[in-house]
Amino acid sequence: MKIILGLKPTRQQMHALQRCKLPESESLLELLRARLEETKTALIYAEDPARIHRLQGRAEVFTDFLAAVEGSSETLDRLKI
Repeated sequence: MKIILGLKPTRQQMHALQRCKLPESESLLELLRARLEETKTALIYAEDPARIHRLQGRAEVFTDFLAAVEGSSETLDRLKI
């Protein structure tokens, strides 16, 4: 989660990520999950090393964002301490 959050996320940032878990944001998360799957598929077929590296970076960002959203409640609890 270090790509999205960095080392010291603020409460405001964590609240924003936590709001992504609300039902009205589900379509956004579905879009990001779909883009992650498309990226994984593209990685399977990519041959150019530069394209592979770009796709790996893209997949890492999607994965990191989705993990940050999922872990936002726990991270917010730790920030309150």
